[in-house]
Amino acid sequence: MSEKRGLASNMDRSEMYWALGMGSRGGLLIAGPVLLGLVGGWFLDNRLGTLPWITLGLTLVGAVVGPFLAYRWITDAVHRRVREREDRAPEGEDT
Repeated sequence: MSEKRGLASNMDRSEMYWALGMGSRGGLLIAGPVLLGLVGGWFLDNRLGTLPWITLGLTLVGAVVGPFLAYRWITDAVHRRVREREDRAPEGEDT
C-alpha cells in the first residue's frame, strides 16, 4: 500500500516540477524581450538624443513579442508532454 502512495507522490512531484519549470521559463520569455527592448531603446535614445521615443517603441515591441514567444513555447511543450504520456501509457488504457 505504501508503495502505491510513494509512487503517486513521486508522480505528483514530477508534475509539480514540470509546472514550475514551465512557469519560470514562460515568465522569462515574457520579461526578456520587454527588458531587452527597454535597455536597447534607452541606449539608442541616449545615443540619438530622442529619449523616450525609441525606448517606448522597443518596449512595446517586446511586450508584444514576449507573450507570443511564451505562447508558442508553452503550446509546443504541452503537446510534447501529451505525446510522451500517450507513448508511455499501456495499451488499452486511457489517460
